[in-house]
Amino acid sequence: MIRVLHIDENSADRARLIKIAPTDSFTIIGSHSGIKEAVEAGNSEIACADIVILGTVAGSSIEDGIKSLKAIAPVKPVVVLIDRFSLDSLGAAFEAGAMGYLIKSISQEALFESIMLVILGEKVFPAQLADLLVEKTPHALDPGLAERRRALTAKELQVMGYVKLGYSNKQIARVLGIADITVRLHINNAFRKMNVKNRIQGALWMIEHESELGGGSEKQQITQ
Repeated sequence: MIRVLHIDENSADRARLIKIAPTDSFTIIGSHSGIKEAVEAGNSEIACADIVILGTVAGSSIEDGIKSLKAIAPVKPVVVLIDRFSLDSLGAAFEAGAMGYLIKSISQEALFESIMLVILGEKVFPAQLADLLVEKTPHALDPGLAERRRALTAKELQVMGYVKLGYSNKQIARVLGIADITVRLHINNAFRKMNVKNRIQGALWMIEHESELGGGSEKQQITQ
């Protein structure tokens, strides 16, 4: 039985999740309008929950909400469930430590399958992200692509290739035999040239332009 803690200022959305949760595999152990209310209800709910579903919270950004939850329960998986897809909020959510980012229009079956995947350690993304990658051409997303591509150095492209694969800075430094601070410098320079704000957006940029950039050298296996 998967124990779910749901936080969302919209009472109708909280009631809907309670109603549709399949009782044979999921149980809603707490349903609150905000993180403060969830904490005031007792840390036992947060401690006992297998997963937290975080919706819109008044007076708090998604990123701040995730950070607040992580401060209380650092290893607790958090799935964001919000009204509208935004590439910026998706990137901010995963940067803050979310394991999933879903839209409230998702079907009941897909929602609970996504929760199961997160429990198993996978990250889940909305269908809108795939639509964005399919529908938008690289030049439509970034009119200055050619200039940005020329501005990226070979080392920046190599480092970003590992970012695309999900490597941490420490893992990239180990594979390339360079210092962590050098990895951060290459990533920050690449972000500026790509005109992106975080690792998720940077990885998406690399995926979108992969055919034009050519194959990378990021072939080694991640070492923990």
